[in-house]
Amino acid sequence: MCGIYGYIGSRNPAQVCLTGLKHLEYRGYDSAGLAGIREGELFSCKEVGKLFALETALQQNPISLDLAIAHTRWATHGKPNKENAHPHFDQNQTIAVVHNGIIENHNALRTMLQNEGMVFYSDTDTEVIAQLISHCYQGDLLTAVQKALSFLRGFWGLAIIHKNHPNQIVAAARENPIAIGINPLRMEAFVSSDANAFCESDLDVLFLRNDEVALITPSQINVFDQSCAPVQKSTERMDTSAVAISKNGYDHFMLKEIFEQPETIQQTLHNRFVADFGTAEFDNLTFSSTELLAIRRILIIACGTSWHAGLVAASLLEDKARIPTQAEIASEFRHKNPIISEDTLVIAISQSGETLDTLAAVREVKSKGAKVLGITNVRNSTLTREADCTLYMRAGPEISVCSTKAFTSQLTLLSLFTLLMARLRHMSKEEGQAFLSEVQSLPQKVEQVLTQHETIRQLAKKYAHYHSFYFLGRHYMYTTSLEAALKLKEISYINAQGYAAGEMKHGPIALIDPELAVIGMCGNTHTLDKMLSNLMEVKARGAPLLVFAPIGTPEVASIATDVLWLPPICDELASIPYSVAAQLLAYFIALERGTDIDQPRNLAKSVTVE
Repeated sequence: MCGIYGYIGSRNPAQVCLTGLKHLEYRGYDSAGLAGIREGELFSCKEVGKLFALETALQQNPISLDLAIAHTRWATHGKPNKENAHPHFDQNQTIAVVHNGIIENHNALRTMLQNEGMVFYSDTDTEVIAQLISHCYQGDLLTAVQKALSFLRGFWGLAIIHKNHPNQIVAAARENPIAIGINPLRMEAFVSSDANAFCESDLDVLFLRNDEVALITPSQINVFDQSCAPVQKSTERMDTSAVAISKNGYDHFMLKEIFEQPETIQQTLHNRFVADFGTAEFDNLTFSSTELLAIRRILIIACGTSWHAGLVAASLLEDKARIPTQAEIASEFRHKNPIISEDTLVIAISQSGETLDTLAAVREVKSKGAKVLGITNVRNSTLTREADCTLYMRAGPEISVCSTKAFTSQLTLLSLFTLLMARLRHMSKEEGQAFLSEVQSLPQKVEQVLTQHETIRQLAKKYAHYHSFYFLGRHYMYTTSLEAALKLKEISYINAQGYAAGEMKHGPIALIDPELAVIGMCGNTHTLDKMLSNLMEVKARGAPLLVFAPIGTPEVASIATDVLWLPPICDELASIPYSVAAQLLAYFIALERGTDIDQPRNLAKSVTVE
């Protein structure tokens, strides 16, 4: 999950790397650090906490360097302190390494190197890499790196410098992404764990594949495989110019992104449907109608919020398209031995396109012959290169760690894909037009939810002191409850759980008492009567009960302590406006509790470790 950035060229390397790290801080903010070469010696600066601390330290002590590598950390091995912050060095301070990933055999390697007399200064697995390269070094940095990598087990994205090689950066990758950009005319090169962090509009960019190592100089990039044989790599000219990042007057990025959802949902819909035929279409969907008609099973793999979107989509695809569909947590699925038939379509969902567990699951199903449809928000991400075809959410940059607009864009896109699959099969044109009309109403429905933000703020004030929450729902609202509970957990640090309402009496109801708040999600009209019975069971045990319910269901008011009235919408799409209401509730509760909303503790935006 850590962010890596490096630069070699005529500009100020420290400043270029700081600018790059600002586009990577979503990957972790436990600490940040930078290393470079100055007059034949290594220079370094490391600070605990967010990137601002490193930037301040470098402003107070400006430095001129030949090149630099930099890092923003999400802690895996070792506490988030200066000693464990990257870059890491060998004991002689000749080599500096920044690393994204995990070295699984670091303990054995550490013991081996300590027996050779090497002294370690941190608790990290990354220091082992620096010490091992130093142990292998005999005058050629590339050769030393290649030899050291042969000892490692795990996965990595690496950038390495050596004080005796002031015009070289060595980069390496296994499973974790490394992008390298070069402009030979300007004699400068960049390396990053995310190509979208490059702030230039005229770079030739290449991506390292597994077990490739690159020797980077200002004028050229040479890539080698694990047997040290040269690899011919093609480059892409990518428009990677930076997008201005601003809160636009909002107090937090999360609040801004919540309020952007009418627009981002509209962007997801734009030019993707044919109203006259009641169907959807996608310009970049490369699967033919014949291939789509041959699909007899769909498997969705994702993690976290994207998995919740997959759960909703699985119900949609079964309800509307009548295709057996299951949504699997990628981190669990990748360690199974899945049965994949030739008529199975795999949909992989990842906001960043870099989620390691999802990518590993994609590689597993592709090895078994499956076709993979990727759904992501980020062009040039690893998922776009691994999938057979990719559909983009068009949600725009999502800065807050807590996903909001990406989730609703995922659901909107998956609803359109469901419509396409249904119309290819049994759904009539009239049925398709009716469902499409509901989908097209989503921006307006979400806008109606957002107009109630002051009401939701007052409800948050009332409920913010509770230390435990249950979110209850049935069918689509059960999955919505899982996502709503996750939002509250992520940013308020409250113990919140989502449950299928009908399952409460099979155990969890034992925890119901006046100190536990219950949120009832009543957006499923098909199951409303059953849901009201479940809420009566909660009420009888004294728990305060806040109910999200559609306008026009007055029977809810006689049961609930408080009601948030939401616009009516068909059951299949209700997860979108109800999730937006839950996002606002979580935001205002976190605001009341004074937590770090955009960068909550222990979390990172892109999860690139196991």
